[in-house]
Amino acid sequence: MGIENIEMSHQSIGITSLGYYLPTGRMTSLEMSQLSNTPENVFIEKIGIFQKCVVTDDEQPSEMGTKAALSAIDNAGIRASDIDLIVYCGVGDYDYRLWSPAAKIQSEIGADQAFAFEVRNFCNSGNLGIDICRNMLIANTEFTYGLVVCSDRLSSLVDYSNQDSLSTFMFADGATAAILKKGETSNQILAYHAVTDSEAVDCLKIPLGGTRLPFHSDNVDQSLNYMQVYDREKLDKIISEVYLENYKKVIFKSLKKSSYTINDVDLIFTNQGKKSVLINIFSWLGLTLEQTFISLPEHGNLGASDTLLGLCKSREEGKIKPGNLVVLASSAAGFSWGALTIKF
Repeated sequence: MGIENIEMSHQSIGITSLGYYLPTGRMTSLEMSQLSNTPENVFIEKIGIFQKCVVTDDEQPSEMGTKAALSAIDNAGIRASDIDLIVYCGVGDYDYRLWSPAAKIQSEIGADQAFAFEVRNFCNSGNLGIDICRNMLIANTEFTYGLVVCSDRLSSLVDYSNQDSLSTFMFADGATAAILKKGETSNQILAYHAVTDSEAVDCLKIPLGGTRLPFHSDNVDQSLNYMQVYDREKLDKIISEVYLENYKKVIFKSLKKSSYTINDVDLIFTNQGKKSVLINIFSWLGLTLEQTFISLPEHGNLGASDTLLGLCKSREEGKIKPGNLVVLASSAAGFSWGALTIKF
């Protein structure tokens, strides 16, 4: 089922600043190779990763998110007390169970007046969170500033001894943040579109810790506390038959809602996956890899943060110019796809 973006008013919402935080720890392709007893060239040549960001000193998702949020606030030149809304986006593995990282960040940064909540749509959480924040800013006449924080600590969810889960080895740690402002005409968020295809919903999961298999279950294989890939044949079918098609669908729909076409696009930032998949996405779209930022080789897959990290890094490098049309596009376990169109 597709999500139709409802235009509640013509009031513009723009991204007024960005921030990010990457932990200093690194896990190399050689280390992944040694842990999994897999040739290193599999990681370098097939997956396309040389190293990835990993936390040190037991750093938590909310702590990384707080650092990214403070960076974005500083770049915006505002006070934390100016923020009306905090949206925390991530895969859903928080510091604690039944706990609010959004409220923790509100406390840590001093945004005492902000309403804070979480959005959980795996690697699509960031783009979805921006759209939700945008619509809430439009709907509430008293709101001016929204803070979207994406933070995930995924490296600790990987079972490096399980060769059947090699596709999860790219998952890493990091955080990004964006300040949205009502009335901001530059960096304007135009439209969002998303779809879900649930055929492979059970192909990727962490079995242990839910209501079906609680942590306190007796004699449970502790490997079930890590990401597991099930029914590889079905998952491969989804990736080969509908993955790219749905990527294309959400991008084209988001552009159409914005009164643009793919020919108008200057840059697209995607969540980070296997090198061949990224190449195929851009080939299908008729675009080049010069029109994106690929963070996988040096940083890994940062979950909800991937698209915003690409945006942050490209702005730092001066690749984004006034008037550029930019798309943030992502896919997520479940499986879902979403695309956000922004006019700079």
